[in-house]
Amino acid sequence: MKKVGLSFILVAFFMIANAQDVLRISDHSISLQEFKSIFYKNNHNTEITEDYLEEYMNLFVNFKLKVREAKDLGLDTNSSFIAELEGYRKQLARPYLRNNEFDAQMLNDSYSRMKKDIHASHILILVDENASENQAEQAYDRILKIRESIIDGKTTFSEAAKKHSDDKSALSNGGNLGYFTVFMMVYDFETVAYQTEIGEISMPVRTKYGYHLIKVHDVRDAVGKVKVSHIVFKTGQGADKSRIDVAEEKINKAMELLRNGEEFADVAERFSEDRATAVKGGSLPAFGVGKMVPKFESIAFSLDSIGDLSDPFLTDYGWHIIKLVDKDPVADFSDIESDLKRMIEKDSRAELSQKALYKKLHKSYKVRNIVEEYSSFRRKSALKVANGTFAISSLNNTTLLTIDNMPVSINSFAEYVLTNQSKGSDIDKMYIDFVNEQLLFYEESRLEEKYPEYQALLKEYREGILLFDLTNKKVWTKAVEDTVGLQAFFINNQSSYTWPKRVDATVYTCIDLETAKVVRRNIYKKNRGAITDSDILRKINTEAPLSLQINNNKFAEGENQYIDSIEWKVGISKDIVLKDGSYILVDIHSVLPKGPKELSEARGRVISDYQNTLEAEWLVELKSKYSVSIDVKVLHSLIK
Repeated sequence: MKKVGLSFILVAFFMIANAQDVLRISDHSISLQEFKSIFYKNNHNTEITEDYLEEYMNLFVNFKLKVREAKDLGLDTNSSFIAELEGYRKQLARPYLRNNEFDAQMLNDSYSRMKKDIHASHILILVDENASENQAEQAYDRILKIRESIIDGKTTFSEAAKKHSDDKSALSNGGNLGYFTVFMMVYDFETVAYQTEIGEISMPVRTKYGYHLIKVHDVRDAVGKVKVSHIVFKTGQGADKSRIDVAEEKINKAMELLRNGEEFADVAERFSEDRATAVKGGSLPAFGVGKMVPKFESIAFSLDSIGDLSDPFLTDYGWHIIKLVDKDPVADFSDIESDLKRMIEKDSRAELSQKALYKKLHKSYKVRNIVEEYSSFRRKSALKVANGTFAISSLNNTTLLTIDNMPVSINSFAEYVLTNQSKGSDIDKMYIDFVNEQLLFYEESRLEEKYPEYQALLKEYREGILLFDLTNKKVWTKAVEDTVGLQAFFINNQSSYTWPKRVDATVYTCIDLETAKVVRRNIYKKNRGAITDSDILRKINTEAPLSLQINNNKFAEGENQYIDSIEWKVGISKDIVLKDGSYILVDIHSVLPKGPKELSEARGRVISDYQNTLEAEWLVELKSKYSVSIDVKVLHSLIK
């Protein structure tokens, strides 16, 4: 009993501590909890001392003062602010508008399937996605009879595929799809394939293409990906025996060269008839199952060790030899989790995720459909919606449904229909979609209430946008556009913008002594006005590219090591010899004394300093406008 009582007291104390206010700006209080959430986000490993806390609080106060001023100026009511925040709000809401349990299960299932390869055949009876119920039933009955004839032994699966399948490739392959793995087939097909036992024939499965029968021949551990190089002598599909024999003779000669120790890349480059890969030593991009013709794929995956060679083999395309370059097994889940999520987002699985979210929302909230209102609307509008000619007439703004206690008007549904109708639209399906959309809107409107971390994050973005907008107006843009103020600031602080003692000089970097001698002679010509540095550079580098580099500038001490190493007097320096045999010549044109800079020469730094001054003056103004009170005792409670 005492333990329970002590726990209750500690929890109550924690709640009171977190409810304390640490800062007050005029009539607005900021809680310790809000300060903590921002402080700890930016200070993970820093030792917390009184000085550090107070320094951080000073920055926090400055931030809150600017945000308060922005709100008082009504910047949070500007259309541009509202639009920008709405964009961020939708991005931030995305992770919360999901059925996380379903998504996690989908992710795990996808990875489990990725670890297996399925070898299967199929028979397809085409059915349009928008086919009538009668058309779908006829197709289902037809494929069911095909299945029964195979099971009864009247025909084989391969023969039935060649005779009945609407997948025309079945004429040549008997419906055999070879091996495949996750994401290679549409989801419904894939799911049934992974659930069907080896040797069994599935019941008909409906996909966007129609009805399928699936027969599973084998299930193996996934082979992942391989990278190979190949040598090929082409025959072409349907080649006669003579052409095949000629290609075989060539591949056998290539194999003999390899067995005699010649490099695979060399043989491929010299002889392979796939010239696109031959120039790369026969190298092909890495591939997984289902990407190559079955025999090529089978032999590639059968090679065990890096460097292994296949025997010559024939496919419809020609005679091949393969060398194994690399094997890449299925990666660990943690390594590909993010890639899997992206693949799911691009797959039809994403629709299942959305449906799972709607199902979750229907369980979370009470949806009450007002049947008589929908029935009345349906009687008047169903035919027009099916023809794509629905238009909004005078509707009374009555309630069509409620979500918890939130009413949704019949006008809202009418506007939804008007926006989304097309010829053949089903009004009942549109109503289901509309209710789901309204549920999503309702859930989104309650995110701040349901998830404190989302509320805090959205507040950070809201205040961040306000801070940027007002600071841009009061400081950043003003410093650039206020040319009179900038000039006055520059004049008043002229002593901060001066040049140190400098030299106006040209540095010549020569590749060797001979080049340096030629350059020195040409410098004298240049100083007499006979030629320019461009002439010198062009002449030297045309005869021997990259033999000369020229750098002309005004150099202060510490800006160039060669300038620093010589006496600063007008004229050409002695040769400076580098360890790599290069030679440096320096031609000093003039020595420039210390002196003031022009505004144009210091503009970037002046603008930056002016911005800092404007911000400091602005903060003084804000602190005189708003009262600031910090509860130091509460602040110091963060010190452990």
